[in-house]
Amino acid sequence: MKQYIAIPILAIFALSSCVEKESKIRVQNMLPKALVKNVEWGGIPISSQILPGQTSGTIIVYEDEPYYDIKLPASKPVKFYISLNGDLVYLQTKASFQLNEDDDLTIVIADTTQVFNPLLEKSFSIRNLLKNEPK
Repeated sequence: MKQYIAIPILAIFALSSCVEKESKIRVQNMLPKALVKNVEWGGIPISSQILPGQTSGTIIVYEDEPYYDIKLPASKPVKFYISLNGDLVYLQTKASFQLNEDDDLTIVIADTTQVFNPLLEKSFSIRNLLKNEPK
């Protein structure tokens, strides 16, 4: 009788330990009048384009998935292009964003986000770029 009870308990334990932990990541564009394009975090493509006021689709990163070559927890900057008045500018956030195992992370790109352009080697807020005068 003890065997019949132990087998279902062991089966439930085995199934629950096989469930992969998933982390979710998305990016929200809170920039007025600017498109955010080719958004990536840690080499993971998040979205090809995010309209003002919208949020990208959710990207799910599994704990042991080698596809993206990311080991969680990981802290990475967001890299993207901003499209403003027909011009494209490559930017990277100064801050890195931490994605933990079993996390649900929404990264907000706003006019106060501190960014830099590696070609210019200058840091500035997106607000300055919107005014068309990086400082």
